[in-house]
Amino acid sequence: MYLLRLDFFLCLLVQTLIRFMKGRCPQTILSDLDPRLRDAIRSELPSTNHVMSIWDILPKVSSWFSIQLGSQYEEFKSEFDTLYRLESTEEFELRWNQMVSIFGPGSDKHITLLYNLRTCWALSYVRVHFLARMATTAYSKSVDAFLKGIFSAQSCLRGFFEQVGVAANVQNQPHQEMQYMHMKTCLPIEEHSRQILTPFAFNALQNELIVSMQYAASEMSNGSYLVRHFRKIDDEQIHCSCKEFESSGILCRHALRVFIDKNYFQLPDKYFLSRWRRESTLMFYDDHSVLHKDDAWFQEFQSLTETLFTESSITKERSDYIRRELTKKLTTLLNEVRDMPESDGVPMDFTLTPTD
Repeated sequence: MYLLRLDFFLCLLVQTLIRFMKGRCPQTILSDLDPRLRDAIRSELPSTNHVMSIWDILPKVSSWFSIQLGSQYEEFKSEFDTLYRLESTEEFELRWNQMVSIFGPGSDKHITLLYNLRTCWALSYVRVHFLARMATTAYSKSVDAFLKGIFSAQSCLRGFFEQVGVAANVQNQPHQEMQYMHMKTCLPIEEHSRQILTPFAFNALQNELIVSMQYAASEMSNGSYLVRHFRKIDDEQIHCSCKEFESSGILCRHALRVFIDKNYFQLPDKYFLSRWRRESTLMFYDDHSVLHKDDAWFQEFQSLTETLFTESSITKERSDYIRRELTKKLTTLLNEVRDMPESDGVPMDFTLTPTD
């Protein structure tokens, strides 16, 4: 009876998600290995791609096979990690059979489960779905650390959302973020991307760009490249067998290598997905400031705070002093300001700067 109730609850949960999205089913949904949740997703979202994070799978692999395989487990885990990262589904099938043959867990129900779910977790299968890197271990660790910092067993739903808002405001430091978006190459496409992408997306693209320098791309007679790329001249499309762009929305090092060899000074606009553009983010950046740029008071205040931050960041002693004194001064200043009349007849314009 309990299982029936849980199944019903999970189906209800998925239905609530659909209502929250105004009847639109998500293209892809990310979950753990829970079989009842998997069944609920299949039942209520039959057209949605179901992906399972490797972050949730690896602990299961350890608990399922470490004792069973004993001293062979580390070798098995290494092979499993390799299988997870393979680009080709054909190679995955071949090496999976080899792994099962070598380590002998073929009749194990867990190895059967993992194989049956391979289209939900193996990169060779899931890279065709847009995931914005949310299925990576790094993303899962980041989210886990973030939630642990603001969530506890005593937290209520309202308090949870309030803490999320506070954390978002703390991270909303556009000038500091822009300050640390340093150029690492002399390539024009890096500077062009820096002006468009959010810090996270720019950092991801920049890492791919740096590693692309290690690749030599030689164009073949059929239009393909040794880095397994080909360029369609007619519609300026670049496709890569690693499917990084299709999966994360960030161009891979291989495609960037081709663009560089083709002397592109700017990346085609279609490779800057709206998901990663600053104009689409909830956070404000330098070109979408909270106040009008021509406001002299705001410019003066902005310059003062930037100078204070720069000077105080030089040494720890300066930083500690500013933090200590600023807290006292601001408390006094705020008390004085709050004692002033709330209106002097002169309106202040704090509206958002219009954006395209």
